[in-house]
Parts: sequence; C-alpha cells; structure tokens
Amino acid sequence: MEDKVTLLSKISLFEELSMDELKLVDAISTMRPVKKGTVVLSPSHPLQALFLLKKGQVRLYRLNSEGRQFTTDILVDGNVFGQTDTFALTDSETYAEAMTDTYLCIMAQEEFKAFMAQRPNLAMKLLNILSERLRETYDLSERIALADVRSRILYLLIRLSERRGRRQGAWQTVDMRLTHWDLATMVGSSRETVSAIMSELKRNGMLRRRLFAYALNADKAREQLGFPEF
Repeated sequence: MEDKVTLLSKISLFEELSMDELKLVDAISTMRPVKKGTVVLSPSHPLQALFLLKKGQVRLYRLNSEGRQFTTDILVDGNVFGQTDTFALTDSETYAEAMTDTYLCIMAQEEFKAFMAQRPNLAMKLLNILSERLRETYDLSERIALADVRSRILYLLIRLSERRGRRQGAWQTVDMRLTHWDLATMVGSSRETVSAIMSELKRNGMLRRRLFAYALNADKAREQLGFPEF
C-alpha cells in the first residue's frame, strides 16, 4: 500500500499542499484501518473531527422515525466528512459506515482548527465541497420527489458514474461496490423493486454488470431522462 503522505496528497482538500504541509498533516492526524461494515460515526457516538477517506468507500445515511435508512451520499478515495464546531460536512444525525475495508485519517478538532487558521484557502475549498454536496443532495431529492423509480435509478447511476467512472464510447462505468439494497436506500424504494428494474435495464441493453462495478449506456439513459446536455 502507498505510504501515508502519498495517500494524503490524493485527498481533494489537500491536493495543492506542499510536501512540508502534507508531512504536518501526517504528524497531527491518525491513520486508522476500518473493516467493512463498521459504523465510524453515529448520533450515539458523535466525534468532533475531520475524517479523510484515503482509500475505500463510505456510506453516509440517516434514519427516519420508523428506523428506515436513507443513504445521503457514498464517498470514495479522496473525500472528506465529519464535523467540528466551525465546519460541518455531516451533522449530528448522520451515520457513516465503511462499505469496504477502508483507510481513514482522523484529524481532531483542535488540530484541524489550528491547521486551517493558517490556510484560509483550504477553508474556501471546504465550503466548495459542502456547496457541491448540498447541490447534489437537492438535485437527487427533487428527482426522488418527482420521478418514477426507474428514472430515479437511471439518474443516480449517471451521477455516481460522473463521480467514479470512466467513459467508454456510449458507456459509462460506475466503479463502486453497490448492492441493490444500497441503491434502494438512495432512491427511496425497496430492494425488490430496484432488483426488478435493474434486471429490466440489463435485458434492454441499458446496463451491464461487471466485477464490483456497473456499466451504463449513458447516452440512452440521458435521452430517456430528457437531459442529453449532461
């Protein structure tokens, strides 16, 4: 595995830092391997800290009054999450669960505040990250409210492919480990309904299953959704 400083350089927040600054982040943070299925953050176990996702995949979700999970985001290598008393990329009602074996770097609140106080450009990057996540959450919420389940799934797969995927002609990969249940918790439906729609998309040549990934005919999906400009 790559060394800690090299992995830190791939965190989106820190990509413009010098080697000396990266070494400082290395010194004031703690690296922690997390097993698949581990909940690292929850309302009953809040932690005032910034989590740097160095390698792996983390699901952020909330529970409704009936205990049903709703996934608000899936993060991959290079992302950040967590909250301090000055910045919040999640809130006190959010759960964070490792979807794969994951490596996290944790920066405690006081160390984070001291580091950021000398680097206002990083504060602006954090605001940009937060703004982009809020925009994506709003867009997905609007689709869930107004569209049928099939359209919600197509929209979600397009968005995930833009975040973690590769273009191959008309096809766009979704390079994430996702189950039908994971997708169901993001589009507000049942696993059974999502499974039926995914099977229909495969039969109609819209979707292909790959090892630990999907491939979506993005051109057809955008045409059916009515936004070919994406």
